[in-house]
Amino acid sequence: MAVSPAFGGDAGCAPSCTPAANPCCTKVFEEAGDKLAVELERLTAECCAPKTCAPTCTSTDTCTSPDTCCGEEGGGDDGDCCSGRLTRLFDDCDGCGNFLEDNGWKLSGWLEFGITFNGNRPQNDLNQPGVGFNAADSQFMLNQLYFVLEKDAAANEDCFGWGGRVDLVVGADAQDTSTFGGPNNNPNFDGIWSNNDIATANQIGIAMPQMYASFYAPIGNGVTVNAGHFYTLIGYEVVPATGNFFYSHAYTMQYDEPFTHTGVLASTDLSDNISATGGITTGWDDFENQNHQWSFLGLVTWTSDSEDTSVSFSLSSGNENDALGGTSNLTIYSLVAQQKLTDKLSYVFQHDHMFYKNGSAAIPGQFAQAYGINQYLFYDLCDTTRAGMRVEYWRDQQGTQLGAPGTSYYEITAGINHKLNSCIQVRPEVRWDWADGSDPWTTSNGGTKDSQFTVGTDVILVF
Repeated sequence: MAVSPAFGGDAGCAPSCTPAANPCCTKVFEEAGDKLAVELERLTAECCAPKTCAPTCTSTDTCTSPDTCCGEEGGGDDGDCCSGRLTRLFDDCDGCGNFLEDNGWKLSGWLEFGITFNGNRPQNDLNQPGVGFNAADSQFMLNQLYFVLEKDAAANEDCFGWGGRVDLVVGADAQDTSTFGGPNNNPNFDGIWSNNDIATANQIGIAMPQMYASFYAPIGNGVTVNAGHFYTLIGYEVVPATGNFFYSHAYTMQYDEPFTHTGVLASTDLSDNISATGGITTGWDDFENQNHQWSFLGLVTWTSDSEDTSVSFSLSSGNENDALGGTSNLTIYSLVAQQKLTDKLSYVFQHDHMFYKNGSAAIPGQFAQAYGINQYLFYDLCDTTRAGMRVEYWRDQQGTQLGAPGTSYYEITAGINHKLNSCIQVRPEVRWDWADGSDPWTTSNGGTKDSQFTVGTDVILVF
């Protein structure tokens, strides 16, 4: 095993590093807890407040460029001074560098927690079907304590490169992001961590929704290949809390779409306006190939020259274990169009359609279907506050997803995203759900109802 200079004591220090009275590179992780405490104190500080030095090796140590944003010129590549704070825990003292950054890696994450109140006061304490991942009524939820370790394989677009990414989520959302579907549908990999396969709505679990290696080749406009376990390309909403406007999720995302896949994907830009990704996977939310057959996963996106308009089409198709004990084709496509209407107003349209042959035991030989339309409207009230609305129609034609054949589900959600500062975001929302064809929601006396009203909010702390 090769030993990094960072672990080698004085002898491993870079030539430009001049040791003081104490060795300057004795341990990368020494006093990491103290550094983390200092960084957490800065969560309430504005982005460009002078960087606070963590305890260092000598009394003469100082922060690099203390007058720049977060001690880094320009505040980092993405201009976000909060993202990647964990990487700085690996700073060496006396200017010796950073163990992760020196090797091209970045460590970041966030904490998401919230609460949702249901007007029905359901006896089962659940806001479902519909409202998710904030599925527990009137309970504090630790949804995501999320960590990301990543290296950009295409950091140098003129050279061959390698990288990868590992995501780890701890919290109530782990049960929805863990894999399930090992041989004979037995949970495997993170599907058995913290009993994710039998988790309750507010049970803290652990999952690893992404773990893949990346390889980049400067061929044509550049080709990147990801091999391993990764999030789906289907749909508009995503699992990571920082990638969504709303706390709750749409029906299409929860019940129509896969969350993760395992396989190989290649992506490239076909032109200045068109990008494409495609490859093979083991199917929906699997880590290993349970039925010895492969599925196709692909995405094509067109973006206008002004970047005000984009249209993407994604598709997943292959055989999955069906309701009759065999394997049958499961296909889903998703169309997402985004349009910037004005400098402050933007619109998103999404349509999903899922076909599952033999997905219903009641109609052998036929396709079970679920489909929906989502529409989003966002308006920037100011630099720190954005208002949004989601209107959705979703139909579970054969009842394969929620057990009520022929039921149509509707929801309207309105909310605000407000940044208290560059590290803390609050997302209050109100939501009205109703159904045509069944009474799927539980009431306080154990009865059922065809509608529900919820009010919720979460807080996201980025680090």
